[in-house]
Amino acid sequence: MKENLTKVQESILVLCTLQALLDEYRTCLIKEKNNPKSVMYAIIESQILLTCCSYMDEWELFGKLIKQEPRILKLRKIVKPAIDRINKWSDMKYYRNSIIAHNHRIRKENNSVAILNMDRELKCPNSFFDFNLLMGCIYITKNVLLRLFPIEFNQILPKLNNIKKVESVKPIKDEKTYKAKFIKVQKEVQSLLDE
Repeated sequence: MKENLTKVQESILVLCTLQALLDEYRTCLIKEKNNPKSVMYAIIESQILLTCCSYMDEWELFGKLIKQEPRILKLRKIVKPAIDRINKWSDMKYYRNSIIAHNHRIRKENNSVAILNMDRELKCPNSFFDFNLLMGCIYITKNVLLRLFPIEFNQILPKLNNIKKVESVKPIKDEKTYKAKFIKVQKEVQSLLDE
């Protein structure tokens, strides 16, 4: 069942859900604070960057609704210091696109390999405290958003209860089945390799 939301409500929903994800990532980052060279820390950093860039993309879309909702202008003026601080990390989207999201390729440079060809001095969050500041700025924008748009947010909440979980058609539910399927694929690949 499709829910009818206004464009303003859609953006509020997206911004709030992305910021809620950041809260979860922050909890994980704090747990890994003393292991900044661990794989888990790198995964969390990547997820934070992906989510923050998505938040900023949605923030821009929300800003374009200014003609239908004048409160957006007030919101943008109030949170300008937080957005300006985020924007100081001017290479964040470039890093997201080249390293995290698009197979280590720089699309604008004939798909060259990013890990070999990209600049090594990027303006991106690069420490535990950078990431906390980034997430804190987004937290501020979301809180001001909710303060200026409480009615729209409260109208969204009941609709969230109607959202059903996305279900896989035939999920693998046990280790025995997983192993059997994996071994079958391995054997098929080995057979083709041996030809």
